[in-house]
Amino acid sequence: MADFREQVEGLTGVGTITSGTNPSLNELSQFLKDGVLDVTRRCIQAKPQEAINFQRESGTQNSNGFHPKGAQILSVLREANADGDSDGSTAWRNCRKVPAHMQSRVVDTDSLHFASIYNPVYTIDDNNTVFVYPTPDSTNDGYNVFYVNNVPTDETGSAALAHDDVDIKYFPADKVYLVSIYAAIKSLEAKMAEFAIDEEDTELVQAISANLNSLKQQYEGAFASMAPPQPQQAAGGRR
Repeated sequence: MADFREQVEGLTGVGTITSGTNPSLNELSQFLKDGVLDVTRRCIQAKPQEAINFQRESGTQNSNGFHPKGAQILSVLREANADGDSDGSTAWRNCRKVPAHMQSRVVDTDSLHFASIYNPVYTIDDNNTVFVYPTPDSTNDGYNVFYVNNVPTDETGSAALAHDDVDIKYFPADKVYLVSIYAAIKSLEAKMAEFAIDEEDTELVQAISANLNSLKQQYEGAFASMAPPQPQQAAGGRR
């Protein structure tokens, strides 16, 4: 399978991308990361139910203060093992979200808003940090946060996404091609800017411009097709 550099080279047709070209390999890697975030945002914007396809989980947290780095939180689960289950399994309960100002009430046993292990809650403070109640205090009552991934990584090594990768983690396989197109668009825009400064020949600039417009149409068209159809107004208007 061609890596992202090879895919972008094929889409742009401007030659081999190296550490000394415009764009450079480092710039291409950044375009790919930006592309993951842009595709993620636009897919969810077009279809909110798509968010689960970009889902990442925190793993079990045993203390409050998980920080998803500004990511959209989809759900929070808390363990509900008061005395441990006899079969050794773990019971999880979905946490409902409450405003931050409710923190004092959810821990008050005399309050109607009291949160038990069977009816847990979570809140997010002004630093986008997650707090779960009842407060986790042992390895038997942790919580797990499910959120939209906002740190582009490769599937194979879970390292920062780069030009020599071939896959993307926490990302639907049928949307990967859009990341390549995004990076190709940014690469052509970088090349066009270079030609504008260096005053390269007009024919080459026109060829790049045509390819750039074609890629932009493909990219925008992919999201337009996701949007729900708009209701059509009856012929003749309102009567």
